[in-house]
Amino acid sequence: MTSFKKTALSIALFIGLNSQTALAQAISKAEKQQVIDKVSELMAEHYVYPEVASKTNQKLKLAFEQGEFAAHTDSEEFAKALSTWLEETAQDRHLRVRANPVSQEVKGAESRLRDSLLNPPRFGSQNKGVVGAKVLENNIGYMDLRGFYRLTESQPYIDSAMKLLANTDAIIIDLRQNGGGSPRTVQYLCSYFFDEPLLLNSLYYREDNETIDYHVLDEVAGDKLPDVPLYVLTSNRTASAAEEFSYNMQTRKRATLVGETTRGAANPGGMFTINDNFRMFVATGAAINPVTKTNWETVGVVPHVATEKDQALDKAIELASTEVEKSWQALKAEREQSLDKLLALLSDIKQSEKSLTDLKQGYQKQTKALLNALNLTDRELANLAYDSWETSPKYAVFLLEIAVTFNEQETFLYEYWARALAKMDQLSEAKSVIDIGLSKVKGEEHINMLKETLAEITVSKNKL
Repeated sequence: MTSFKKTALSIALFIGLNSQTALAQAISKAEKQQVIDKVSELMAEHYVYPEVASKTNQKLKLAFEQGEFAAHTDSEEFAKALSTWLEETAQDRHLRVRANPVSQEVKGAESRLRDSLLNPPRFGSQNKGVVGAKVLENNIGYMDLRGFYRLTESQPYIDSAMKLLANTDAIIIDLRQNGGGSPRTVQYLCSYFFDEPLLLNSLYYREDNETIDYHVLDEVAGDKLPDVPLYVLTSNRTASAAEEFSYNMQTRKRATLVGETTRGAANPGGMFTINDNFRMFVATGAAINPVTKTNWETVGVVPHVATEKDQALDKAIELASTEVEKSWQALKAEREQSLDKLLALLSDIKQSEKSLTDLKQGYQKQTKALLNALNLTDRELANLAYDSWETSPKYAVFLLEIAVTFNEQETFLYEYWARALAKMDQLSEAKSVIDIGLSKVKGEEHINMLKETLAEITVSKNKL
């Protein structure tokens, strides 16, 4: 199968599951017969499992002869009834017949184009499925994703959402109204949550007897989050590619699924034309999970925590909040130990009679290790130094020299580092610090501030 055709099928998968409601149109028995014949032809030629197609076609012919669809007198009702019959008989939730929108002027593909352009866009389509991303209380990230659009279109929106959520303590991805889409986009979003090249899913296609593997990508545009607690919301409307994302995360034990059992539409495929008035989605491939060696077709993906779809978000927030609190308590205990060690070490440094050179040799490496363990910022470290630059300038110099390694472009670090050195009567060293700062900071305002500091230090020392 060519890459173009696979792309077309993935697009058709999404469109097929989410098309606008067709307009009613009367249909005769002869027209129904033509549809049944074409459906059987498409099944025989394209359906992923030939033996299932053959048995289904035999049953379909007999059912029609026995009047199975006689009561459905308009095109839309007939399409729905035929879809339900095919799904149940073949045990495939992707098998579906659609009635095209109709007008007096156009039919077929032209009518669908007219319907697409002259109706309001589907909610979320203009943001390629990403209809919401925000940070909830307790620093819980939330993304509402309504479709897995083509990766070339959706990646910027996914990346923007993931950038917003990158520093949250837990993430909830809401797929309750997600009908599916591109497996490449599923692969991409999954890759944010793994840091090893696992096999996520495989798709077997009958044409060319070909299997395509989807591994975790080495890189995504944002930060990977392999350890963040992850929750996926599902409903009976969660289908196809959205089910694949859920199933991938469940089988790899990477996320907790909350909500309802999903629709159970696993097999990929595409839309095929029956005639000007009807088209059909045919599953041309099958998903194969590397862990279970099967997929979720018909049975759906069963969540870890079953709840009504309207209650799923509240339940996930409850679960995430509990996990966040548990993680915080563990982190707090670790921080307390590191903080006690840091403050004791800084107290020793502040009271030490050693020279600045000896202090750096004896304490700098250990101090940096504790600062990194606490993930302190340059500003937090500078605040400790700022309080002491006049009364304990040697201590302030020690801290500010480390702070600059955290942020080489922060003007005030060089300013108070130089002032503390001048307080120690080390004017040449203070000038050297200003020179370093002038080579690092950006902007005329900041450069002038450092020059003014140097002038103040020089004037002050000259007066002495």
